[in-house]
Amino acid sequence: MKTQHERINNICLLILAATAITVALIYTRSILIPFVIAFFLYAILSPVIRGVNNKLKLPRALGVVLVTTVFIVFITLIGIFIVNSLNGFFEDAAQYKDRVVEFVTWIQATAEKFGYRIQDFSIETQIKKLPFFSMAGNITMAAGTFLGNLLLVIVFVIFFLIGETASVSKDDNLISSMKSNISRYIATKFLTSLVTGTLVFILLVSFGVELAFLFGVLTVLFNFIPSIGSIVATVIPVPVMLLQFGFGWQLWAILAISSAIQFTIGNVIEPKLMGERMDLHPITVLLFLMFWGLVWGIPGMFLAVPITAVLRIILNRIETTHDLSELMAGRTG
Repeated sequence: MKTQHERINNICLLILAATAITVALIYTRSILIPFVIAFFLYAILSPVIRGVNNKLKLPRALGVVLVTTVFIVFITLIGIFIVNSLNGFFEDAAQYKDRVVEFVTWIQATAEKFGYRIQDFSIETQIKKLPFFSMAGNITMAAGTFLGNLLLVIVFVIFFLIGETASVSKDDNLISSMKSNISRYIATKFLTSLVTGTLVFILLVSFGVELAFLFGVLTVLFNFIPSIGSIVATVIPVPVMLLQFGFGWQLWAILAISSAIQFTIGNVIEPKLMGERMDLHPITVLLFLMFWGLVWGIPGMFLAVPITAVLRIILNRIETTHDLSELMAGRTG
């Protein structure tokens, strides 16, 4: 009887602790999100630095500077390309408004052919009043916020790497396990997402779709979101393609080929490369995808799988929560 009471007490304490931690995660998201992203980047860059040092026979401090510099330059170049794409998009704002008006007029004419009359006579006026320039200003502000967070992430990463440089002792088994799982997952996911984004970019360029580079980058990013990310990445270019091609064959050809690329890489190639490294049941991934999306928004959805994998490793080390860890992996009994 005593054991049963202890079990009930432990469950109640676990629920209270989980609730308190969730509230803390929500209120500290502005700091914790850059911190967690920095830790994941550190888990990726650390083995890269070791590999560079072993091949080039460099001191670790020099390897840290070299790899960090390359990483910052890479992120900066991506940002410059995206900004240039957006600038070109908003410079042609008037042209896009005219295309939207033409597209809506075509829809109205098509509907009238089938006996339906759209009575919204002011639709063209409303479209011409769309605040493209204020939208551009909002995007510029968002870009400024992103750059500020990126700077904070880079500072965190540098301190992580410096701390590892200063530490002579070997990593703790728990930290090593966490770093190993994170680095393997993100490296594999980045490779498959990069291949997918590159193929989609080539596809869009071959059909002359505008903002092709931006859509390629978004494809890489959204593929980090399990299950729904590939769908979102496929749908995002549709509004621009509708403005360019209407419902022509080009639209359906791009959607078909893009869907085939996403399905082949996401459901055939990636599972073979990933294997069982995360040791998470698909239902667990979906549930925590929703949880981290509610707690941290879109960044939480990007980080859902590695955070959940780290959480499972931690729970697996605690005797009270070991069963819960096994349940997250899909093992019961």
